[in-house]
Amino acid sequence: MRYLLVLSVTLLMGFSTSPAGATWSLVWSDEFNGTSLDTNDWNYAIGTGCPDLCGWGNNELEYYRSQNVSLENGNLKITAKNEYYGGMSFTSGRINTQYKHSFLYGRFEARAKIPTGNGMWPAFWMMPEDDVYGGWAASGEIDIMESANNTTSVGGALHFGGNWPNNTHTSESYSLGGANFADEFHIYAVEWEADEIRWYVDDVLFMTRHSSQWYSDAAPGNPQAPFDQEFYIILNTAVGGNYTGCLEPGCITDNLPQDFLLDYVRVYENIENQLPTVVITTPVSGSTLPAGNIHIQADASDADGSVERVEFYNGSTLLGQDDAPPYEIIWQNADNGCYELKARVIDNQGGTAESTVDVTVGSGCGQAPYFGQPITLPAVVQAENYDLGGQGVAYQDSDPGNNGGQYRLSEDVDIESCSDAGSGYNVGWTMPGEWVEYTIEVPVSGQYDLDIRLASMFPNRNFHLEFNRVDKTGELEVPHTGSWQNWETLSVTVDLDAGLQTMRFVPGTEHINLNYFEF
Repeated sequence: MRYLLVLSVTLLMGFSTSPAGATWSLVWSDEFNGTSLDTNDWNYAIGTGCPDLCGWGNNELEYYRSQNVSLENGNLKITAKNEYYGGMSFTSGRINTQYKHSFLYGRFEARAKIPTGNGMWPAFWMMPEDDVYGGWAASGEIDIMESANNTTSVGGALHFGGNWPNNTHTSESYSLGGANFADEFHIYAVEWEADEIRWYVDDVLFMTRHSSQWYSDAAPGNPQAPFDQEFYIILNTAVGGNYTGCLEPGCITDNLPQDFLLDYVRVYENIENQLPTVVITTPVSGSTLPAGNIHIQADASDADGSVERVEFYNGSTLLGQDDAPPYEIIWQNADNGCYELKARVIDNQGGTAESTVDVTVGSGCGQAPYFGQPITLPAVVQAENYDLGGQGVAYQDSDPGNNGGQYRLSEDVDIESCSDAGSGYNVGWTMPGEWVEYTIEVPVSGQYDLDIRLASMFPNRNFHLEFNRVDKTGELEVPHTGSWQNWETLSVTVDLDAGLQTMRFVPGTEHINLNYFEF
């Protein structure tokens, strides 16, 4: 705020929100909901700045008094008045958090409605706690929001360099296209990191500065100086001064008193959020339920915060949500079919996690291709994309759960990550008596060349392929690859009839890894 002698250039409209990648966690705030200012958090600035800094270094025309600061209706109110006091023609208010709350890096945010008129100068800004690099502005200044006179724009600025008068600054401003910022509340914020500072109005980014754009004469080898030390917060309304261009009382033509209203001031720090956890406990995956109303319940927790809510979905359709344990809903009038139910937990910092289960309702849905349509030959059929329908319909698996813990987690087919070139997953942990099925479309009757990608740690493994429940290959021997992720291709020819076919992979022995079929 001090010594800003040059008005910044108003930006053109058309910019967009540019949120940072930080995880902002609230570390301090004042919501101003009491009856008087909390002096455990704030100090009053009193007077004119004399004898050391008369006019507060800006030729301001007010005398700051504590009586001009109050709390009303959930807002901090800083009032500029047309009254003679202490040799000055006007009074106003200024408070700060020096030696009570200071911060190094974070998001600093205030929701405010500013005063307007010739000579008004509201500001939300920060100064260094200890002037590590020397006097102003060698130790820096961060102006989060300031505005002047008719308040159709607001500005942000950095002051740095050497001690005055060998200082400099950089600034920009933001406009609402002619509207007055005094007409409504707006949210003003700075996100301050070690090598970058960003300015926002209502979460619209309007200014960014990097450490290559600032410096301190006192630390020429430190590119982050002077903005690598703790700063405290200042709120005030100046009357007149260099920034307004009003240096004499007669220039102040606004209708006083005028109020600077602040709904809150909040400080966030970039603290990594530990994600919440959620598990659907009812119904159990793979269960068959009667059609009608279905009870869905989940356990959810958050180790470093709190659970805001748990949302329940049928596929992508929201069924309902609950914001308190036990987290549960009733799914009304569920019809016959096969469904993937999902619980999604959201924590107080916006972190999410999901849990899914597959269930059959009533008579179910029968068997269906995984992607909704049969795979038309010629094609590559990935082993993990077996049909929908569940246990006993699209597959038969001997042990509960997905041993590989990948891809289709709510089903019992064992799927793991695959290191074979161009493949994400493979089916493994096979046992005699198990099988998986794939719905394919054969365009023309005839013989088809089929390459099957396989791996096994053990010799003498075998399987066969059925098409519409007819064995078309006989017993096929799996190459002994010597490792679960050493892959070889087995090539065979199959005689297929045109039309829809169900291909079933049937292991005759245990310990076969299957990657894909290529027709």
